[in-house]
Amino acid sequence: MNFKIVIFFCLFICNHSFSQISLNRNFNLELAEKDNVKSAKLEESISAFLTEAQNGTYSNEYVDSNHLKKYEFFFSKLSGIGKNNNQRFNDPIILKSYTSDNHTYQITVGFSGIKDGIPFIYQITELKAIPYKNHYRFYSPFEERTANFKTKKIKNVTYYYSGTIDEEKASKFANFKDELSELTQTKKSLLDYYCFESLDELLKSYGFLYSARQCNFLCYDLGFTDNEGKIYLTGTNNENYSFGYIGDYLYYNLPNEENMYGPFVQGISTYYGGYGLSYEDMKELKQQFKDELKKNPKIDFLEEFKKGRKSSINRHFSFYVMSAFLCEETIKVKGFDDVIKLAYSGSNGEMFFENLKEVLNIDENNFHQKIVQFINGD
Repeated sequence: MNFKIVIFFCLFICNHSFSQISLNRNFNLELAEKDNVKSAKLEESISAFLTEAQNGTYSNEYVDSNHLKKYEFFFSKLSGIGKNNNQRFNDPIILKSYTSDNHTYQITVGFSGIKDGIPFIYQITELKAIPYKNHYRFYSPFEERTANFKTKKIKNVTYYYSGTIDEEKASKFANFKDELSELTQTKKSLLDYYCFESLDELLKSYGFLYSARQCNFLCYDLGFTDNEGKIYLTGTNNENYSFGYIGDYLYYNLPNEENMYGPFVQGISTYYGGYGLSYEDMKELKQQFKDELKKNPKIDFLEEFKKGRKSSINRHFSFYVMSAFLCEETIKVKGFDDVIKLAYSGSNGEMFFENLKEVLNIDENNFHQKIVQFINGD
C-alpha cells in the first residue's frame, strides 16, 4: 500500500528552531579515525539529520531531494523516532563508523529506550554520509547493497534478485502489469522489481539492520513501491506478488488518490492477486465465507463490513474480501470502469453505498443477501 509521508523541504536555518538531538558514542568510538575536525563535523551532521528525521522535516542541506524521492521508504522509517509519548527513548547511540575511501562514511546508529521499566531496542540503521558543503548529507545504502544483484528484463519489468528467479511467474506478473495499464487506460511504463528472498534481506538492503516495527508487525513487509511507483519490492521471494502492487499502481497513476476508498482498493488487489500473503483465490475465499455462514447462520455481512478491521474471517479482514466479491460481480456485469467508480467512494467510504446502488443496485437493505448469493455462486 502507498506509504506516502509528509516531508517538508525548508531552508537550513529553519531547522535550528528544533532542539538538536544529543548523541552517544558506543565505547566513545572515533567517527573519523585520527581526524578530530572531520569527526566533529560528522557528529554535528548526524545530530542535525536525526533532528530533522524526528520532526519529519528533511531539508536539502542534509538529504538530497532526488534521493529522498527515490528511497522514500528509508526516510519514512526514520521519521518520528523518539516522538512516541508511550515510550521513553534514549539519545541515539552511534555503534559504528567506517570509511573505505576516507571520503564517504558508513554510520550505524541504534535507537533504544524504556517502556514500562523494560529496556528495548527499536531500530538499528546504517546511514551513508557523503560530504556536502562544510558538512555531510545522508543516504540509504540501498544501491551499494544491491549492486551485485542479477538482472532479468521481461517486457517492461526488470527483475533484480540475489538468488534465482522463476521466469514463468515473472512473465505472468509482467503480462498482468501491461493488462493493468490497459484496464486503467494509463501509459505502460518501466518497472524495477526487486525480488528479495526474505524480509530480512529487503530491510538490510535499505540499511535497516534491525527494526522492531517490521519484525513485530506486517507493515509494508509484503510488497510496496518506492520512487513514486517506479520501483516495486517484495520480501516474499515471489516474482508475481501482484496483490501488493495493484493498490500502489492505482494511487500513483490515477488522479485524486485522496478520494479513493482503501478497503475497496484492497478488494481489487485481492480479486486479481489473491489475499495478502496467504494468496487464497476467490474460490477459496468464498468457501471460507460459506463455512463461516454455516457455523454462524445469524451473521450479518453488512454489519461485519461496517466493523472494518474489527471483523475477520479466517484471519482475513472481512471488508477486504467482501470488496473483492463486489469487484468480481462488477467486472462480470458491468466492467472495469465501474470498478474504478467504486474505488472513488471517498477516503472514508462516504459515497460507497451510493455508488454501489448505482453500479450493482446493492444498498444496505440487500447487501447481506447479495453477499450470500455471491459466495454460493447464485
